[in-house]
Amino acid sequence: MRINDECLPCTLKTALQIIRNATEDEKLRKIAIAKVAKAFGEVSWNEYPIELAYVVHGIVREVIGVRDPYKEIKRRSNDLALSIYPKLKKIVEDFDDKLEAAARLAIAGNAIDFCVHTQLDLEESIEKAVKEELKVNDYGLFKERVSKARAVIYFLDNAGEIVFDKLLLETMLEVVDEPYKKITIVARGGPLLNDSLIEDVRYVGLDKLPNVELRCVSNGEEGTGPPPMSDEVRGWIKDHDLAISKGQANYEILHEVKDIFLLLIVKCPVVAESVGAKVGDLVLKYSG
Repeated sequence: MRINDECLPCTLKTALQIIRNATEDEKLRKIAIAKVAKAFGEVSWNEYPIELAYVVHGIVREVIGVRDPYKEIKRRSNDLALSIYPKLKKIVEDFDDKLEAAARLAIAGNAIDFCVHTQLDLEESIEKAVKEELKVNDYGLFKERVSKARAVIYFLDNAGEIVFDKLLLETMLEVVDEPYKKITIVARGGPLLNDSLIEDVRYVGLDKLPNVELRCVSNGEEGTGPPPMSDEVRGWIKDHDLAISKGQANYEILHEVKDIFLLLIVKCPVVAESVGAKVGDLVLKYSG
Protein backbone atom coordinates (compact mmCIF):
# COMPACT_ATOMS: atom_id res chain seq x y z
CA MET A 1 0.00 0.00 0.00
CA ARG A 2 1.48 3.34 -1.07
CA ILE A 3 0.93 6.83 0.33
CA ASN A 4 -2.61 8.10 -0.15
CA ASP A 5 -3.60 11.77 -0.09
CA GLU A 6 -5.28 11.11 3.29
CA CYS A 7 -1.96 9.87 4.74
CA LEU A 8 -0.31 13.31 4.73
CA PRO A 9 -2.68 15.26 7.02
CA CYS A 10 -3.02 12.22 9.27
CA THR A 11 0.75 11.82 9.65
CA LEU A 12 1.19 15.58 10.06
CA LYS A 13 -1.13 15.41 13.08
CA THR A 14 0.92 12.51 14.45
CA ALA A 15 4.10 14.48 13.77
CA LEU A 16 2.85 17.30 15.99
CA GLN A 17 2.20 14.79 18.77
CA ILE A 18 5.70 13.32 18.40
CA ILE A 19 7.26 16.78 18.50
CA ARG A 20 5.27 17.75 21.60
CA ASN A 21 6.41 14.55 23.30
CA ALA A 22 10.01 15.38 22.41
CA THR A 23 10.22 18.94 23.77
CA GLU A 24 8.36 21.71 25.57
CA ASP A 25 10.47 24.34 23.79
CA GLU A 26 7.97 26.20 21.59
CA LYS A 27 10.70 27.53 19.28
CA LEU A 28 12.07 24.06 18.57
CA ARG A 29 8.55 22.74 18.05
CA LYS A 30 7.84 25.35 15.38
CA ILE A 31 11.14 24.69 13.60
CA ALA A 32 10.53 20.95 13.60
CA ILE A 33 6.93 21.08 12.37
CA ALA A 34 7.90 23.53 9.61
CA LYS A 35 10.62 21.14 8.44
CA VAL A 36 8.15 18.24 8.50
CA ALA A 37 5.60 20.17 6.44
CA LYS A 38 8.27 21.08 3.88
CA ALA A 39 9.50 17.48 3.68
CA PHE A 40 5.96 16.18 3.18
CA GLY A 41 5.58 18.58 0.26
CA GLU A 42 8.41 16.75 -1.48
CA VAL A 43 7.13 13.24 -0.77
CA SER A 44 7.02 10.56 -3.45
CA TRP A 45 3.61 8.96 -3.84
CA ASN A 46 5.32 5.63 -4.52
CA GLU A 47 6.58 5.34 -0.94
CA TYR A 48 4.95 3.42 1.91
CA PRO A 49 3.10 5.41 4.63
CA ILE A 50 5.64 4.30 7.25
CA GLU A 51 8.31 6.24 5.38
CA LEU A 52 6.56 9.44 6.42
CA ALA A 53 7.23 8.43 10.02
CA TYR A 54 10.90 7.92 9.12
CA VAL A 55 10.97 11.55 7.93
CA VAL A 56 9.36 12.85 11.12
CA HIS A 57 11.67 10.98 13.48
CA GLY A 58 14.72 12.04 11.47
CA ILE A 59 13.72 15.69 11.88
CA VAL A 60 13.03 15.23 15.61
CA ARG A 61 16.50 13.73 16.06
CA GLU A 62 18.09 16.54 14.01
CA VAL A 63 16.24 19.57 15.39
CA ILE A 64 15.39 18.54 18.96
CA GLY A 65 18.10 15.98 19.64
CA VAL A 66 15.69 13.36 21.00
CA ARG A 67 15.94 9.85 19.55
CA ASP A 68 13.02 8.20 21.34
CA PRO A 69 10.14 10.60 22.17
CA TYR A 70 7.92 7.67 23.20
CA LYS A 71 10.34 5.94 25.56
CA GLU A 72 8.36 6.63 28.73
CA ILE A 73 5.02 5.98 27.04
CA LYS A 74 6.25 2.58 25.86
CA ARG A 75 7.39 1.62 29.34
CA ARG A 76 4.03 2.58 30.80
CA SER A 77 2.22 0.69 28.03
CA ASN A 78 4.23 -2.44 28.79
CA ASP A 79 3.53 -2.12 32.51
CA LEU A 80 -0.20 -1.62 31.92
CA ALA A 81 -0.45 -4.70 29.73
CA LEU A 82 1.64 -6.81 32.13
CA SER A 83 -0.62 -5.77 35.00
CA ILE A 84 -3.66 -7.29 33.28
CA TYR A 85 -1.84 -10.34 31.92
CA PRO A 86 -3.35 -12.67 34.60
CA LYS A 87 -6.83 -11.51 33.58
CA LEU A 88 -6.04 -12.13 29.91
CA LYS A 89 -4.73 -15.59 30.74
CA LYS A 90 -7.94 -16.43 32.60
CA ILE A 91 -10.07 -15.29 29.65
CA VAL A 92 -8.15 -17.71 27.43
CA GLU A 93 -8.45 -20.56 29.93
CA ASP A 94 -12.23 -20.05 30.24
CA PHE A 95 -12.79 -20.13 26.46
CA ASP A 96 -13.79 -23.38 24.74
CA ASP A 97 -11.32 -22.61 21.93
CA LYS A 98 -8.29 -21.20 23.73
CA LEU A 99 -6.44 -20.37 20.51
CA GLU A 100 -9.35 -18.33 19.20
CA ALA A 101 -9.55 -16.42 22.47
CA ALA A 102 -5.82 -15.66 22.38
CA ALA A 103 -6.00 -14.54 18.74
CA ARG A 104 -8.93 -12.24 19.50
CA LEU A 105 -7.09 -10.76 22.48
CA ALA A 106 -3.97 -10.23 20.37
CA ILE A 107 -6.10 -8.16 18.02
CA ALA A 108 -7.60 -6.27 20.98
CA GLY A 109 -4.07 -5.42 22.10
CA ASN A 110 -3.66 -3.42 18.91
CA ALA A 111 -5.75 -0.74 20.67
CA ILE A 112 -2.57 0.26 22.57
CA ASP A 113 -1.41 2.86 20.09
CA PHE A 114 0.38 6.22 20.06
CA CYS A 115 -0.50 7.14 23.63
CA VAL A 116 -1.20 5.34 26.88
CA HIS A 117 -4.82 4.22 27.00
CA THR A 118 -6.68 4.07 30.27
CA GLN A 119 -7.56 0.77 31.85
CA LEU A 120 -11.16 1.39 30.77
CA ASP A 121 -10.19 1.91 27.11
CA LEU A 122 -8.30 -1.34 27.04
CA GLU A 123 -11.01 -3.27 28.85
CA GLU A 124 -13.55 -2.07 26.30
CA SER A 125 -11.34 -3.36 23.48
CA ILE A 126 -10.93 -6.69 25.26
CA GLU A 127 -14.68 -7.04 25.75
CA LYS A 128 -15.30 -6.22 22.10
CA ALA A 129 -12.73 -8.78 20.94
CA VAL A 130 -14.26 -11.54 23.05
CA LYS A 131 -17.93 -10.86 22.23
CA GLU A 132 -18.09 -9.41 18.71
CA GLU A 133 -17.63 -11.11 15.37
CA LEU A 134 -14.41 -10.43 13.51
CA LYS A 135 -15.25 -8.37 10.42
CA VAL A 136 -12.74 -10.35 8.37
CA ASN A 137 -12.40 -13.80 9.86
CA ASP A 138 -9.91 -16.34 8.51
CA TYR A 139 -9.51 -17.97 11.92
CA GLY A 140 -10.35 -21.47 10.67
CA LEU A 141 -7.38 -21.46 8.33
CA PHE A 142 -5.23 -19.79 10.99
CA LYS A 143 -6.00 -22.58 13.46
CA GLU A 144 -5.14 -25.23 10.88
CA ARG A 145 -1.83 -23.57 9.99
CA VAL A 146 -0.87 -23.08 13.66
CA SER A 147 -1.20 -26.83 14.23
CA LYS A 148 0.85 -27.79 11.16
CA ALA A 149 3.64 -25.17 11.35
CA ARG A 150 7.19 -25.92 12.43
CA ALA A 151 8.71 -22.45 12.04
CA VAL A 152 6.86 -19.22 12.91
CA ILE A 153 7.74 -15.61 12.14
CA TYR A 154 5.86 -12.93 14.09
CA PHE A 155 6.02 -9.22 13.19
CA LEU A 156 5.39 -7.11 16.28
CA ASP A 157 3.69 -3.75 16.40
CA ASN A 158 3.40 -1.57 19.51
CA ALA A 159 4.85 -1.74 22.99
CA GLY A 160 2.25 -2.95 25.49
CA GLU A 161 0.48 -4.79 22.70
CA ILE A 162 3.36 -7.27 22.71
CA VAL A 163 2.10 -8.71 26.02
CA PHE A 164 -1.01 -9.82 24.11
CA ASP A 165 1.26 -11.24 21.40
CA LYS A 166 3.14 -13.17 24.05
CA LEU A 167 -0.12 -14.71 25.24
CA LEU A 168 -1.02 -15.72 21.68
CA LEU A 169 2.36 -17.38 21.10
CA GLU A 170 2.16 -19.14 24.47
CA THR A 171 -1.29 -20.46 23.56
CA MET A 172 -0.08 -21.57 20.14
CA LEU A 173 2.65 -23.58 21.89
CA GLU A 174 0.05 -25.16 24.17
CA VAL A 175 -2.13 -26.44 21.32
CA VAL A 176 0.62 -27.97 19.15
CA ASP A 177 2.01 -31.46 19.69
CA GLU A 178 5.60 -30.25 20.07
CA PRO A 179 7.37 -26.87 20.30
CA TYR A 180 8.09 -25.04 17.08
CA LYS A 181 11.61 -25.55 15.81
CA LYS A 182 11.94 -21.78 15.47
CA ILE A 183 9.97 -18.71 16.53
CA THR A 184 11.36 -15.58 14.90
CA ILE A 185 10.25 -12.39 16.66
CA VAL A 186 10.64 -9.25 14.54
CA ALA A 187 10.79 -5.90 16.35
CA ARG A 188 11.92 -2.42 15.32
CA GLY A 189 15.68 -1.85 15.21
CA GLY A 190 15.43 1.69 16.57
CA PRO A 191 12.80 4.08 17.98
CA LEU A 192 9.81 4.79 15.74
CA LEU A 193 6.58 6.03 17.31
CA ASN A 194 5.62 3.51 20.01
CA ASP A 195 6.81 0.49 18.04
CA SER A 196 8.32 -2.26 20.16
CA LEU A 197 12.10 -2.60 20.32
CA ILE A 198 14.21 -5.58 21.36
CA GLU A 199 14.42 -4.07 24.85
CA ASP A 200 10.61 -4.18 25.03
CA VAL A 201 10.60 -7.80 23.84
CA ARG A 202 12.95 -8.71 26.68
CA TYR A 203 11.08 -6.55 29.20
CA VAL A 204 7.84 -8.52 28.76
CA GLY A 205 9.60 -11.88 28.48
CA LEU A 206 8.85 -12.71 24.86
CA ASP A 207 12.45 -13.80 24.44
CA LYS A 208 11.90 -16.56 27.02
CA LEU A 209 9.71 -18.62 24.70
CA PRO A 210 11.38 -21.79 23.37
CA ASN A 211 13.58 -21.60 20.27
CA VAL A 212 13.19 -17.84 19.87
CA GLU A 213 15.31 -15.84 17.46
CA LEU A 214 15.14 -12.04 17.58
CA ARG A 215 15.41 -9.91 14.45
CA CYS A 216 14.98 -6.23 13.67
CA VAL A 217 13.63 -4.15 10.82
CA SER A 218 14.70 -0.58 10.15
CA ASN A 219 13.31 2.56 11.75
CA GLY A 220 14.74 4.60 8.88
CA GLU A 221 18.17 4.99 10.49
CA GLU A 222 21.20 3.33 8.97
CA GLY A 223 22.26 0.19 10.81
CA THR A 224 18.91 -0.58 12.43
CA GLY A 225 17.99 -3.50 10.16
CA PRO A 226 16.64 -4.04 6.67
CA PRO A 227 13.57 -2.07 5.57
CA PRO A 228 10.39 -4.02 6.34
CA MET A 229 9.38 -3.77 2.67
CA SER A 230 12.73 -5.17 1.45
CA ASP A 231 13.43 -8.41 -0.42
CA GLU A 232 15.48 -9.53 2.59
CA VAL A 233 12.45 -9.40 4.86
CA ARG A 234 10.35 -11.14 2.20
CA GLY A 235 13.01 -13.85 2.31
CA TRP A 236 12.57 -14.19 6.07
CA ILE A 237 8.87 -14.87 5.51
CA LYS A 238 9.57 -17.56 2.92
CA ASP A 239 11.91 -19.29 5.38
CA HIS A 240 8.98 -19.92 7.78
CA ASP A 241 5.81 -21.90 7.24
CA LEU A 242 3.64 -19.59 9.35
CA ALA A 243 3.88 -15.79 9.18
CA ILE A 244 1.87 -13.47 11.44
CA SER A 245 1.75 -9.67 11.11
CA LYS A 246 0.35 -7.42 13.83
CA GLY A 247 -1.06 -3.94 13.40
CA GLN A 248 -1.98 -1.47 10.71
CA ALA A 249 1.51 -0.28 9.77
CA ASN A 250 2.60 -3.86 9.12
CA TYR A 251 -0.61 -4.41 7.15
CA GLU A 252 0.23 -1.47 4.89
CA ILE A 253 3.60 -3.04 4.09
CA LEU A 254 2.88 -6.77 4.12
CA HIS A 255 -0.72 -7.29 2.97
CA GLU A 256 0.40 -7.91 -0.61
CA VAL A 257 2.85 -10.60 0.49
CA LYS A 258 1.53 -14.09 -0.12
CA ASP A 259 0.83 -16.51 2.73
CA ILE A 260 0.72 -14.26 5.78
CA PHE A 261 -1.91 -13.73 8.48
CA LEU A 262 -2.72 -10.10 9.31
CA LEU A 263 -4.19 -9.27 12.74
CA LEU A 264 -5.26 -5.70 13.40
CA ILE A 265 -7.84 -3.15 14.45
CA VAL A 266 -8.69 -0.94 11.47
CA LYS A 267 -7.73 2.64 12.34
CA CYS A 268 -8.05 4.65 9.12
CA PRO A 269 -10.42 4.80 6.13
CA VAL A 270 -7.67 4.00 3.63
CA VAL A 271 -6.91 0.67 5.32
CA ALA A 272 -10.63 0.09 5.89
CA GLU A 273 -11.25 0.25 2.15
CA SER A 274 -8.31 -2.04 1.43
CA VAL A 275 -9.29 -4.70 3.95
CA GLY A 276 -13.04 -4.52 3.31
CA ALA A 277 -14.04 -3.29 6.76
CA LYS A 278 -14.87 -0.15 8.73
CA VAL A 279 -12.72 1.91 11.08
CA GLY A 280 -12.78 0.17 14.47
CA ASP A 281 -13.39 -3.32 13.07
CA LEU A 282 -11.32 -6.30 14.21
CA VAL A 283 -9.60 -8.28 11.48
CA LEU A 284 -7.89 -11.65 11.15
CA LYS A 285 -7.11 -11.86 7.44
CA TYR A 286 -5.12 -14.33 5.35
CA SER A 287 -3.32 -12.70 2.43
CA GLY A 288 -3.81 -15.73 0.16
